[in-house]
Amino acid sequence: MNPSEPSSRSAWNTHYTRNKSRLAYPDENLVRILSKIKADSEGSSVPQKALDFGAGSGRHSLLLNEFAYQVFATDYTENSVRTISKDYPFVNASVTGNPPFPFENSFFDLIVSWGVLHYNTVELAKQILDEKKRILKPGGYLAGSVRAVGDTHLQAKGTTIQTPDLKGAYSRFYTLEELKQDLNGFSQVEFGYTERTPLGKLEERICHWIFLAKL
Repeated sequence: MNPSEPSSRSAWNTHYTRNKSRLAYPDENLVRILSKIKADSEGSSVPQKALDFGAGSGRHSLLLNEFAYQVFATDYTENSVRTISKDYPFVNASVTGNPPFPFENSFFDLIVSWGVLHYNTVELAKQILDEKKRILKPGGYLAGSVRAVGDTHLQAKGTTIQTPDLKGAYSRFYTLEELKQDLNGFSQVEFGYTERTPLGKLEERICHWIFLAKL
């Protein structure tokens, strides 16, 4: 078990009781990625299944539904899953802890893991990725983002977040080489980088690597 998991889980459960934490709009980078996947898979008449892993407020579950996927969502916080089940009853939402995950081999065509892996230790992140490979179909996609080295928004001391809304929770900050190493079991991987400043906080940086990996 992640040694920081109890404090992290508590911080995230509290986080999803705040209205400001219920993000309503999808990340534009994920919209572009899903458009690319859709273009690559045109002609398929078989209904496709997608998993919103670490679904949070469910904003990307809604997006996946709009892209015509049969949507499943998981999060390790009860408040997140409760919110998704209430707001988006078409989503098959469940609480999921550490691996193994309760899905059959080769079950999903797509897994979205947006802003999730970096909240896990190196060892646990690798276990999670191994499980995602297991439940992805051959040729399936993993789309994700992770915090990048250079991020100052979380005000972390080492790997401990200091911002008031997530104080005490765990986060890593990836180099590109570390991310490439974690994803080396996929046949094709594309990478991108985003950096922005919060409104009114020009001194802060929110930094992410984004990726699309094909099994």
